[in-house]
Amino acid sequence: MAIRSKSPKLSTKFILYVIIPVVVMGILMVFAQQRIFENRFEKFTRTYGKNFYGFNPYFSEQRLKNIEKMKRETAVEIFVSFGIAFGASLAISIILAEVFQKKISDSLKSISKGIERIKSNQKPDFSNVKFSSEITDLAADIESLAEKLSEKSLARKAMTSSVYHEIMTPLTVVRMELEAVRDDIVPYSKEIVDKMLLNIDHITEVLRDLKSIEGDDLSYIKEKFDAGFETEEIFKSFIPILESRSQKFFTDFKSVSIVADKRRFKQAIFNLLSNAVKYTKTEGKISISIDQNRVVISNEFEGEPPNHSGFGTGLKLVRDFCEYHGFKFEITKSEGYVVASIHFVSETVDR
Repeated sequence: MAIRSKSPKLSTKFILYVIIPVVVMGILMVFAQQRIFENRFEKFTRTYGKNFYGFNPYFSEQRLKNIEKMKRETAVEIFVSFGIAFGASLAISIILAEVFQKKISDSLKSISKGIERIKSNQKPDFSNVKFSSEITDLAADIESLAEKLSEKSLARKAMTSSVYHEIMTPLTVVRMELEAVRDDIVPYSKEIVDKMLLNIDHITEVLRDLKSIEGDDLSYIKEKFDAGFETEEIFKSFIPILESRSQKFFTDFKSVSIVADKRRFKQAIFNLLSNAVKYTKTEGKISISIDQNRVVISNEFEGEPPNHSGFGTGLKLVRDFCEYHGFKFEITKSEGYVVASIHFVSETVDR
């Protein structure tokens, strides 16, 4: 995670690198002038003595010339001291300005290299960008943006994988049912058409949700419906694929009216059943039941169930659905079975 810097601001750096040398020059000049006048006064006193005026209040021509000479010498020394102070200050300013611009240039080059790494889907390194708080904060913002882009990319890949199996499962069922009708294995009927339409509806809902990869824009519309009936209808659409895999299934559907988003509920049940079918070996066992308290879907599985951090998009949708409605969503392992359950809350169950 990008960390904000406590480095001085550019304005502070500018003062340190540019303004201070100028101030130093001014101080040197003040001390130099003071010292020059002190030296000149001492020399003047030693040369002409204390009785410079003598008894004559008027200066002689020679004394006036001596004063003019002293003024010229003093002016020359002041000019020389000013030149030395200015030259030293200018040299220091040039050196510090060069260091100043080099550090800025190096920081910007590091940021540019980091951006190039982001373009190549690599993690940027801004650890050397520490010259000033503005530049360091800019690097931190870019690094934070890169992390978010990486998370978006991973979410997009997870969504693609999840959408693939969420779409392929109902498509496989529809294909099997169409082939069965074509080959006269099962007679054409309204019931089989309804099953196909149910699967196509699910595909439509999955595609509709693609625009909200992370689920932030999912909307919920609460309504009263029979969760037992809807669960049974969804399960019926899986019967052809269960039979094709010789998977054994056990069901127990009870009528239970709840208040929730019916479309999202059906999508959640579909995702849980899809995972159960997908991860159950051939001739394995799957069971689904629903009563006033919960929906339970279990399937034979040799591995460990995923935890919350390992949820794919399908399970995340189930989790988000349950969190929104106040339901409790659990996935546990018991005696060789993975058990996924949605526990209702009393306020949503119409008893």
